[in-house]
Amino acid sequence: MQTKLKYCGNHSLQDVQNVASSNADYIGFVFAESKRMVRANVVASWLENVKTYDNKKIVALFVNASVAEIEKVVSLAPIDIIQCHGHETPEEVQALQQRVNKPIWKVIHHKDEAWNDLQNYSPYVDAFIIDSKVKGQWGGTGKTFDWSHIPKYIEQGNLLQTPVYIAGGINPTNIDQLLAYRPYGIDISSGIEYNGIKDKTLITQIEERINHYDRKLSR
Repeated sequence: MQTKLKYCGNHSLQDVQNVASSNADYIGFVFAESKRMVRANVVASWLENVKTYDNKKIVALFVNASVAEIEKVVSLAPIDIIQCHGHETPEEVQALQQRVNKPIWKVIHHKDEAWNDLQNYSPYVDAFIIDSKVKGQWGGTGKTFDWSHIPKYIEQGNLLQTPVYIAGGINPTNIDQLLAYRPYGIDISSGIEYNGIKDKTLITQIEERINHYDRKLSR
């Protein structure tokens, strides 16, 4: 199985150009208060400018947004997947699912026994992203969580038949350690940035390691 790859937090035309030419499966944009926050009409313009992005899916990240806010973004930009990145309850995610005809991913911020939360959300989501939680920030911090817990998340995801992605502090220096856990997918933001821009060299380093890992598994 090929490891799925998402590059998140794109916040310039240059970012989109660099990621569009990568091997990523998903291009992510942040529609929440953040140094990487973007506007829907601007994202639409960038994607129109790039035009072809190799059938990559566009993921829109929201933090505790109302259904109306999400619907507005979806109406302005070509969004394929909605990522709920805050403390949205299962009931709120269910309400969103009923209103927006898009796949929904739910972020679970790691804490003790957080893998138990997956069952509550699983009827309403198409994938989980397990991320680190840094006080006062929702993501893109460059901080990892304790990866020894990853097998429990993957086991629970398998039981629920819901893919599990890993995020938080992933970069070329530690991705081999992460790949050893065999996650379904990887979500990277700051780990491919140099001076705040998505960097082609770092992207290449990430993808070389993933390709090497995937080739080993397929032998």
